[in-house]
Amino acid sequence: MYINYLLLLHGQRVMCVFFTAALILFLSSASASPGAHGPNGEHLDTAEKASISAIPKFESFTETFEVVGELRDSKLVIYLHDFKSNSPVENASIEVDAMDQQVKAQFSKEAGAYLVTEPTLIEQLNQAGSYELILTVLSDDAGDLLVANLTNNILNHAVESNKDHHHDFPWSSLLVAIVAFVFGVLVARTFGGQK
Repeated sequence: MYINYLLLLHGQRVMCVFFTAALILFLSSASASPGAHGPNGEHLDTAEKASISAIPKFESFTETFEVVGELRDSKLVIYLHDFKSNSPVENASIEVDAMDQQVKAQFSKEAGAYLVTEPTLIEQLNQAGSYELILTVLSDDAGDLLVANLTNNILNHAVESNKDHHHDFPWSSLLVAIVAFVFGVLVARTFGGQK
């Protein structure tokens, strides 16, 4: 009788050990999935999320001007600065040449930037891809030609991200945890039934 009791107790301990080991294995696998931290404490999936949500941008500069642009849903926003002083240049003339289209950017005092709202051009730039932009800039004091590349990869990253997220859940670890749990229960019942 005492031996049966010891065997039952041993079976319960075996079940607990297997269940705990399986749970630790499952949790350690889950912690490596998105949301995990790297060696310096950074979020491992932050870069991917940032690339998905980042606004397509471009920049270019010469000895005279510096331009930074960003593509919003319905407009191309261009910030123009004097290269040496880094001060904003207002009321200049900016012509954007892209994909066989020449479009003038209009200065917006409210935005502090030049806006391109040509629907056809904006629609094309909103497609995934890389686009060369040639900007002809004329101010009261100077003129220059700047070449920039706008890369719009938001759509590609979103599709890849959706594909990858189907494989994020650690199914194999869950299966190991279930098998270990069932094995532990069977061992406990086997030894427990020998009273």
